[in-house]
Amino acid sequence: MENNYTAYILAGGKSQRMGTDKGLLMLNGKTFVNHICDALKPIVGENIVIVSANVDYDVLGHARIEDLIDDKGPVGGIYTALKHSKTKFNFVLSVDAPLVSTDLLQWLADKHEDGYMMTQVQVGDKASPLIAVYDRSCKRVFGEHMAAKQLKLREVVEDMMHQTLVVPEKWSKQVQNINTPEEYKNIQS
Repeated sequence: MENNYTAYILAGGKSQRMGTDKGLLMLNGKTFVNHICDALKPIVGENIVIVSANVDYDVLGHARIEDLIDDKGPVGGIYTALKHSKTKFNFVLSVDAPLVSTDLLQWLADKHEDGYMMTQVQVGDKASPLIAVYDRSCKRVFGEHMAAKQLKLREVVEDMMHQTLVVPEKWSKQVQNINTPEEYKNIQS
C-alpha cells in the first residue's frame, strides 16, 4: 500500500489557543508529530511529508514543504499537499491529532472507496476532514475555493463527492484535536 499513498501532516497553523507549536508538544516522551508519523509508517512507509514553514520539523528526517500560498489555513495546506503529491491517495492529518493509531488509519484507508474524492472520519456529530483520505484530483476543487477566497474546509468538502465514516467506539477517543492547554493536560493524565 505504501506506493499508493502519501501522508501529509498539516503543521502550519498559528497555534494561537495553545500558545506554542502543537506538533512539537511532548506526549509520553515523543512529540505529537512523532506519534502521528509512527501511526502512519506501517501504512505509507517513508512517504510522509510535513506541511510547515517551521524548520524545527526538519530534525525528524521527513520531507517538509511550505504552503504555496501563505495564510490560507487548512484549505491552503491541503491544496499544497495535493499539488505536491505524486500518489492518487493521500492521508491528510492535522498535527493536533496525536492519538491516532495505525489501526484507525488502516481502517480509514480500507474503507475509502475509489468513487469518492475524499473520505473523512466522524465521531458523534462531528466530522473530521483533517483525519481523512483525499484523492489527488481534489486539488482542482481546493484551487477554485482558494481563488474565490472561500477558505472554510467544510464548504470545500461539501463541494466534492465525499464519504463520512463513523468511527467505531473503540477508536473514538483517537479523533480528538488537542488545541488548548486544558485539552493537552487532559490527555496527559
